[in-house]
Amino acid sequence: MRQLILNSLGKIYNKVKSSEYFSKLYYSVANSSYFNSFLEQEKMLADKGRMDAYHKAITAHVKKDDVVIDLGTGTGILSFFASKNSPKKIYAVEHGAIIESAKKIAAHNNISCIEFVNTNSKDFTSDEKADIIIHEQIGALLFDENMNENIIDLRDRMLKLGGKILPGKFEVYLVPVKLKKNYTVPFIWEQEIHGIKYDCFDELKSDISAGYGILYTRPENIDCFLSEPEKILFFDMETMSDKDIPRHFSIKSKITKDSECNGLCFFFDIIFDDENILSTNPLTSSTHWNIPILRTESMHFKTGDEIKYSFEWKDPADLSTYKWKFNN
Repeated sequence: MRQLILNSLGKIYNKVKSSEYFSKLYYSVANSSYFNSFLEQEKMLADKGRMDAYHKAITAHVKKDDVVIDLGTGTGILSFFASKNSPKKIYAVEHGAIIESAKKIAAHNNISCIEFVNTNSKDFTSDEKADIIIHEQIGALLFDENMNENIIDLRDRMLKLGGKILPGKFEVYLVPVKLKKNYTVPFIWEQEIHGIKYDCFDELKSDISAGYGILYTRPENIDCFLSEPEKILFFDMETMSDKDIPRHFSIKSKITKDSECNGLCFFFDIIFDDENILSTNPLTSSTHWNIPILRTESMHFKTGDEIKYSFEWKDPADLSTYKWKFNN
């Protein structure tokens, strides 16, 4: 039933996606449905590296008598961590029905300093501004859960001057990648199955949308990186505006391993502070976030090759605006 609803919403979205209002409405409804699923909540709660990093950060940075806003509280776990430091007040903001589960967990654990607010964060207001905003508005492609829009809005309206956003600093990386043999997914025009050729679809090359071109995989399916990862972006949510994020990147790299290349691996680092960094680099960590592979046609590079590739996102929150290619 859930998938049927989302499929129907998707069809509606395709008809009205030119409208910014309807695009955001679709995101809000679909996002609420997705995160109301206990399965998705369970995956996040079971991610020990994620949970440990957030617990360490919140324990270190939430102070006694602070006013805290937990943006997108879900089952409330970040608010519960914060409650241990005796803050003055925690506003746990959540627009989905999962907030009822958070209330139940709080009562079960005798946590009473939290005010649960069932609303979209853009409609949230209170008489007192916050010392700190805590959040996990982070998608597999970092921005694809409207992180920037939601946090910047809340920061500008509800955060005290000099207040903290946790996490607030991020780095984004791209690197040419090879997948293990059984996990590569060539484009249809590249495939030949027992003598049946599909190259009659090569006209699709000129219009590879992000929804079609991005493969989400798990870290264990990555064979190797072909070069050192390139840091394409660093930003600080406490000071930035959305306009500060570049929309186009041109990257040069030197190949360090003879290998087939299946595309570009996208990953990021979440910087809580200098001592606490949570990375989604698939060669060094495994988190609940899937690893986005920006697929390209299969090609082979040799050690020492100088390669060039480009990446752009007209709107980082809108995957349909993503484009990438090798320029060799």
